[in-house]
Amino acid sequence: MVEQGLCQLIVGGVNDATVQMFPVQLPPNHINATRPKALTYRSVLSEPLYVLEGQDPLTCWELQIDCHGFTMADAISLARAVDGVLRGGWSGTLPDPDATVVQGIFRLPGSVDGFNDASRSYVRSLEYSVRYVQQ
Repeated sequence: MVEQGLCQLIVGGVNDATVQMFPVQLPPNHINATRPKALTYRSVLSEPLYVLEGQDPLTCWELQIDCHGFTMADAISLARAVDGVLRGGWSGTLPDPDATVVQGIFRLPGSVDGFNDASRSYVRSLEYSVRYVQQ
């Protein structure tokens, strides 16, 4: 349930009651003038660590977080808020049912800006590496 815990951490830290986080894609017509910001995430890679005895519980999960906005300024401000929550190699226990222990969350280089035709929203994409102990 690392996904659930990470979503709760980010949405709680962004400090905007209107922001929601969805897997992969926004629901149709979610972004509008009254709900100008939303987040989506998708897994890029999940790689467990292997040792001589077999699989180690430490896992490296790379994910992409798309910060959607009604305007580009909305998308950029949301991306800055997300990065503010995760900046500095966040570590600790996530607020998910499994109480997933995270050794560190690290921002990967670069970001991509664009426009999402399906959701009619501006987007800034960020990538992170999450190193956690798999239950």
